[in-house]
Amino acid sequence: MFLRIFAGALIVALVGCDGGSPPTSSLVVDTDWLKANLDDPNLQPVDARLEPAFDASRIPGAIHLRPEQLAMSQGDVPSQVAPPMQAEPVLRAAGLRNDSIAVVYGEPPEYDPARIVWTLQYYGHGDVRYLDGGYPAWLEAGGTIDAEPPTAEATDYTITDVDEDLRVTGDWVLSQLGDAPYDTPSIQLVDARSPGEYDAGRIPSARHGQWTNNLDAGFLRSMAEIEALHEGLDPSKTTVTYCLVGWRGSFAWLALTYLGYEDVRLYDGSWAEWGNGAFPVEQ
Repeated sequence: MFLRIFAGALIVALVGCDGGSPPTSSLVVDTDWLKANLDDPNLQPVDARLEPAFDASRIPGAIHLRPEQLAMSQGDVPSQVAPPMQAEPVLRAAGLRNDSIAVVYGEPPEYDPARIVWTLQYYGHGDVRYLDGGYPAWLEAGGTIDAEPPTAEATDYTITDVDEDLRVTGDWVLSQLGDAPYDTPSIQLVDARSPGEYDAGRIPSARHGQWTNNLDAGFLRSMAEIEALHEGLDPSKTTVTYCLVGWRGSFAWLALTYLGYEDVRLYDGSWAEWGNGAFPVEQ
């Protein structure tokens, strides 16, 4: 029986963790889980790779979605999540079903499928999961593939319940920092960018947590390892991840949500908005 996940809900691990590939959870699944459930008519793989790779071969039954298809510029800030009116035609043309268990997979960079997982949860899709290791892991595990020319059957997908708690704005972040020197914020911030980007300027009080640190050879590290990487953070406190335009921050969001943090949000505008001179910067 499937556990259903709703955005903002606490992630519940189904089995223990002893290192290596993470356990199957209601957010992150592995290739063994997908093999066992691939024939479920409610399951719908979502391929986040570039179109030529998808056209060449894919997991059977997969539809194709790229994160940039669900993004648009808002003012001077690029790559913001598209509003429902713009997203619905894309999701319908791709063939996504409202009642499906959407299992998103990709290949490096792993933030592409993570961004789609976050976006679909933001749009209120009831059950969205991330395939650990992506398509390379599926091939390595001997999973069946479909190399026939892909076809897409349009649906009447409808976005009815956007989860605004998953996305925050620059003004909201600023309101949570308190007064200068911003050393008593009411939220905790995780900067998923590279060390050089972080050192050059960051949101005050932000802690560095480069998104790739959560990975080992394309797989999520064990829960114990990810927990150690974020030692000192409070899993019960509102946590906001960000990067440059929200892609890498989406992977940091996924890792912390998988870990069981109760309230993880993405600053979608990220440094592209914050670093434009309108907000305080820490160096």
